[in-house]
Amino acid sequence: MIISRYLFKEILYTLLALSILLILIYVSHRFMSYITKASIGKIPAEFIFQLLGLKLLSDLMLILPLGFFLALLLSLGRLYKDNEITALAACGIPVPIFIIASFGFLFAIVIGALSLFLAPWAENQQDILQVQLKSAAEVGGIAAGRFKEFNRGQGIFYVEKVESENMHTLFIQANLPKKQVILVADKGYQEEQGEDLFMVLVDGYRYENEHGKLTYTITKFEEHRIKIPKLVTASNNQKHDAIPTNKLWSSNQLALQAELQWRLSFPISVILLAILAVPLSHTTPRQGQYSKIVSGILIYLIYNNLLNVAKKWIERGDVPPMVGVWWVHIIIILIIVALFHLPKLKMWVNLLLKPVYSLYLNIFKPTKPIS
Repeated sequence: MIISRYLFKEILYTLLALSILLILIYVSHRFMSYITKASIGKIPAEFIFQLLGLKLLSDLMLILPLGFFLALLLSLGRLYKDNEITALAACGIPVPIFIIASFGFLFAIVIGALSLFLAPWAENQQDILQVQLKSAAEVGGIAAGRFKEFNRGQGIFYVEKVESENMHTLFIQANLPKKQVILVADKGYQEEQGEDLFMVLVDGYRYENEHGKLTYTITKFEEHRIKIPKLVTASNNQKHDAIPTNKLWSSNQLALQAELQWRLSFPISVILLAILAVPLSHTTPRQGQYSKIVSGILIYLIYNNLLNVAKKWIERGDVPPMVGVWWVHIIIILIIVALFHLPKLKMWVNLLLKPVYSLYLNIFKPTKPIS
């Protein structure tokens, strides 16, 4: 019991440190990407943290298993480096595989909740937010001193100064099917009326001419209201990763079956990686506890990429759903069994190669040179 608590604390502290580090790296990268988009008016600035939170929640199922696997490698590597595993073995206590597997099972429940429930919900919320974001970017992502296209490039909007909800010195050019309209105003603001949104221009001029003609109709106005059309509507085709898991179980579509197996693979992979970390973390005092980090990251990346490949094969119909992504997990299980029985495998290989080596010596036995 004491050993279990000690090992649990060792792994937990390392897991927390690594998870925080990985999340900070992920968040900083995403945050800079969203800041760049907001600076050029692609997304309104007020959506940044909402987008960041939803994206982080949907990608935690990719970040946390890697942190857990590396935490196990680091923790067990330190125990090998400090000869604590050797001391346990001298007392008749083997490497606590059951404790590590139990901890992996508990962590797999957390990852399962993320992959099966929270991540699809976050993806669905992102889809809804993207619809609002595109509409808001048309009229709300306004940056002072920048020309901004709207209506799919059929119009140009420019504002010299933005103060709170008021805009100063506005220029709008719109290419309509039969004419071109240019609006210039000293002030402007947005106003909602029911479900409709209007751009209100104050103290300005409207220049209008038909295509191919040089004559302009000039109108001076004190107030000019422009109804902003709802250009973006929600798509009826929901993305596969945003579909709730309970709807995937009864579906016969290959793409949805691939998505279900993909989500189920995350908690399974956590348990397998926890067991794999036991033989993989075996190090000598000279190697140090960080010697297996590179190999651990490579194994995780290859494992994850193989799952992606298997998912694509199911979607294209190259692999039947019964085979699905399960062959990837079987490969990991075979690797685990091989690593646990590595000394016996080496012995069997030596026994098999010994006759071959003897035959080689008999055939190609070097002769002494004739003096």
